[in-house]
Amino acid sequence: MQSRAKAFILVMIRIIRRGPRKLHGAFLRYLGRVHARVCGTEISGSALRQALAIPVSDDYTLLRDLKSRQAPVFFVEPDRHNQIVDSLRAVCVQIDVPMIAAADQVCAHTFDLLGSGPANLGQQIDWHLDFKTGYRFNPRQYYATVRSASYPGGYDIKVPWELSRFQHLAWLGQAYWFSNDEKYAEEFVAQVSDWIEQNPPQFGVNWTCTMDVAIRAVNWLWGYYFFKDARALTNAFVLTFFKSLLAHGRHIFRNLENQADFTGNHYLADIVGLIYLGILCPEFKEARRWREFGLRELEREMFKQVYPDGVDFEASTSYHRLVTEMFLSATILARLNGHQFSASFMECLEKMIEFVMHLTRPDGTVPLIGDNDNGRIHRLKVWSTPEREWNDFRYLLAIGAVVFQREDFAHAAGDQWEEALWLLGQPALAMRQAIHECPIPLQFASKAFPDSGLYIMRHNDQHLAISVNDTGQSGRGGHNHNDKLSFEWYAYGRVWLVDPGTYIYTADYAQRNRFRSTAFHNTVTVDGQEQLPLNPRELFLLPQTCKVRVLRWQDEPDAICFEAEHDGYTRLSSPVVHRRLIRFDKRNATLRIEDTMLGNGKHSLQLHWHVPMQRGDSSPIKEPVIDVTVESPLYSRYRYVQEESMSPGYGLQAQHTHIVDEFAGCLPITIVSQIRFEAAV
Repeated sequence: MQSRAKAFILVMIRIIRRGPRKLHGAFLRYLGRVHARVCGTEISGSALRQALAIPVSDDYTLLRDLKSRQAPVFFVEPDRHNQIVDSLRAVCVQIDVPMIAAADQVCAHTFDLLGSGPANLGQQIDWHLDFKTGYRFNPRQYYATVRSASYPGGYDIKVPWELSRFQHLAWLGQAYWFSNDEKYAEEFVAQVSDWIEQNPPQFGVNWTCTMDVAIRAVNWLWGYYFFKDARALTNAFVLTFFKSLLAHGRHIFRNLENQADFTGNHYLADIVGLIYLGILCPEFKEARRWREFGLRELEREMFKQVYPDGVDFEASTSYHRLVTEMFLSATILARLNGHQFSASFMECLEKMIEFVMHLTRPDGTVPLIGDNDNGRIHRLKVWSTPEREWNDFRYLLAIGAVVFQREDFAHAAGDQWEEALWLLGQPALAMRQAIHECPIPLQFASKAFPDSGLYIMRHNDQHLAISVNDTGQSGRGGHNHNDKLSFEWYAYGRVWLVDPGTYIYTADYAQRNRFRSTAFHNTVTVDGQEQLPLNPRELFLLPQTCKVRVLRWQDEPDAICFEAEHDGYTRLSSPVVHRRLIRFDKRNATLRIEDTMLGNGKHSLQLHWHVPMQRGDSSPIKEPVIDVTVESPLYSRYRYVQEESMSPGYGLQAQHTHIVDEFAGCLPITIVSQIRFEAAV
């Protein structure tokens, strides 16, 4: 009876899938749920053997083949254990101290995720819990019907997703390689076994987002290669583990996030997961299909998701980091196993790393423009200052230096070589030592990235990043903010004007929209309106109703000039165009900003400045003075200052100073702002 029911449901699913797109909603989910409950989702031992590319008579033969195979090649292999450990110790003598401390925290089930701070999850981890709010997702709910918090929020679906990405397995593996302590292997087995038991395929929150399923598969494979010779990996565990990897691969392939022909970082993660599984699990019949599909799509997505200037199309510097990391990881793994990408693919990947180099400020941090959700594909370093992980991208420069043999990347990477050594081994150590023995001073010129709408002014240690990007995501605006003509300014070893960040997604709709609003950026609001309208119930949509035109970009001996305008306020009953000229004087590190508001009628204007608080700072440089003038007797003006929240990473808040210069009168008008430093103390 069960087999007949299974056959009937499968036929119905095929019929629906061939029908009109509108039928692919609730009814298809209903059929899938019925099929999963009636027929089950677990992969049996016989089903695993049927899925193998080469038939085996029993489990023993499969296990023997897994242990004896010489291919495929992975980043970390037992026969290179000592070489990799010695290389890392050559870079930093005490490198194992933070690794072991982090791994011990993982063994104690203490996690710091998405701004939670260290949180102990108890003896048995509840993988379905948003431990920041206490909300628990139903573990028996069919994956396609699980939803994030509806308006106005209240809990965060990203918390169980982030925990179930298992990026902490790399720390367990690294501690194991440095200490040879079997307890780390035992913890790997215990956590993965418990997760598999608590999360049957297709049920619960941790199968809902395909991206997270793929990232979990990637990190499980990292864990497996760290521990594959450990005593804790019993035959029973290895069989259970590979059954679950098969379920992961099938789930990813059946739930690709490319709906309506739109693809973004989620789809890229899906195909990176398939590449990892397709290369590293050749025993499965489906592995070849996953591998070939993934490699083909990876090349295709490079030219869909990355602008010709090398910047990711999602209008976010943090998502550029995530996407670059995913492309690099999959590319290196594929090349280790004999795959060659096209020259144009590699050229574009090199440009992505060039952008990171120009975006990086002298202190090694980057401006956080657009959304930041702390997204990574794998985390191969334990940061002594956890918040630093989210705005220091230099490890990508170290990896890129080896892949592309670029000395400028290598020098710009500074001391961030740890992840490159795990991924690339001896070649990374050789390049790091070569540039360490022959250091050269780096002088970066200003750089325009016109396709993505990011402009970088540089002189000595001055760094100004200006955002004039389009809506992003091909007009969807998923990770963009209302930051047209806004900028971040770094000088004399610190950031003076900052983008306040992202803070949160679905856990708090009001805060999500507050942090991506126009007023939360260093730009001008008109009549309290937004550059692009914000829907309080739509958190990942910004309609493409605003056009930006760059009018001037000049780097001259004494000054760098940038001028652009946007029409985001032409929706008003009395339309307004905002034109901004930024002139950076190289001789005395001052800024002159002219905001010309073109239009007619009476309006109120708010000029916003976001200044981070510098606590315990011993720098002799005083905060800059912001002088604002308007040459019009028809305008009244006043300034007010308030403390507000900024977010250095997802889920985190800190205080900053929000200065607002407000004007009221008739257009047109030009507001002139002079930003200068007082004399040193």
